[in-house]
Amino acid sequence: MLAARACCLAGFDGTSNVAAARQFDLPYYGTMAHSYIMAHRDEMESFMHFADAQPENLVLLIDTYDTEAGASKVVEVADRLKRQGKTVKAVRLDSGDLAEHARRVRKILDEGGHPEIGIFASSSLDEYELARICGEGAPIDGFGIGTRMIVSEDAPFLDCAYKLQEYAGIPRFKKSEGKVTLPGRRQIFRNYNGDGKFDYDIIARAEEQQPGEPLLIKVMVQGRRPKPAEHWRSIRERVETQLLRFPPEFLSLTGKVDARVRISDELRSIAG
Repeated sequence: MLAARACCLAGFDGTSNVAAARQFDLPYYGTMAHSYIMAHRDEMESFMHFADAQPENLVLLIDTYDTEAGASKVVEVADRLKRQGKTVKAVRLDSGDLAEHARRVRKILDEGGHPEIGIFASSSLDEYELARICGEGAPIDGFGIGTRMIVSEDAPFLDCAYKLQEYAGIPRFKKSEGKVTLPGRRQIFRNYNGDGKFDYDIIARAEEQQPGEPLLIKVMVQGRRPKPAEHWRSIRERVETQLLRFPPEFLSLTGKVDARVRISDELRSIAG
């Protein structure tokens, strides 16, 4: 549930988790399962039945048996449904080399007189596979991502622990080897260059005044929210705006990036 919300905050268009969509007011989408198609006598029958059930969101899964043959059947189905006032929105690819299949399917759909039908792809996608597919210019209009977004394959655990930073108004910090922390409550001030792009952050004591935009705000005071919870759409808009202000190298999947973090003199002096 929370993962579905987090994905929408990060930029996803919606979720297939209907319960999460209802609870958090998220857009929800879905296609069909391979088992749905296999429960029918043939693909054509399953496509027509699905069109009866989902006439407004008609996305047909075409790789249960043969991807390109499935695409040819969609052309025939689309012609039939058009006479009924129904439109096939897209086809879905869920196996094999998605980029190559997309090129073949796009050709079949276009030559069949249906350039308006989009192509949606899924199948254990992650950021690297997405970069490869998009880098090849594959004619794919949308992606469904689940497992490798929700479960981090490359970092299966997050090592985190409680760190006491202040007690009775006195800054506290650890000096353990390899685990040194900065003392006290802090604030982060973000600074931008003349082009409005991210330049550097300053980590300072919470009471300090430093140049830049303060990033940390209170979301809980004595067990209560100081203001109503923000709607996910406004959070998402802020995330998108912030991402646009980062230099391209910060959004790259490869290479090392200088974090550009500075420690204030006052904070550094307390840390010794």
